[in-house]
Amino acid sequence: MILISSWAGRFVGRLTGASYNASKRAVLALGETINTEKGGAGIRSTVIMPGEVSTDILKNRPTPPSTKDMDRMLQGQDLADTVRFVAEMPAHVCINEILISPTWNRFYQGFDEL
Repeated sequence: MILISSWAGRFVGRLTGASYNASKRAVLALGETINTEKGGAGIRSTVIMPGEVSTDILKNRPTPPSTKDMDRMLQGQDLADTVRFVAEMPAHVCINEILISPTWNRFYQGFDEL
């Protein structure tokens, strides 16, 4: 199983909010539980936790990121490539978690919206 959480599932931040952070943290617990309970039977789970991904939904924020900022975020293809990497691993390999961000990470750099 490949589960998509968020950077906010690992690191709490003010931009994403309490309910989003809690739901994404729950995805981490789900993935770990799957591996704990079913890993011995060959069922494996990977939780991918991306930082910001340039998608149209970001345009709905009260202060949308600039085009320049969105160009520096992860792109959809970056996540597609990550999912493919996990899916192509041999059956004896379990990648438990992947925390992925752009090199210019606004969680580290700061958010103009705050």
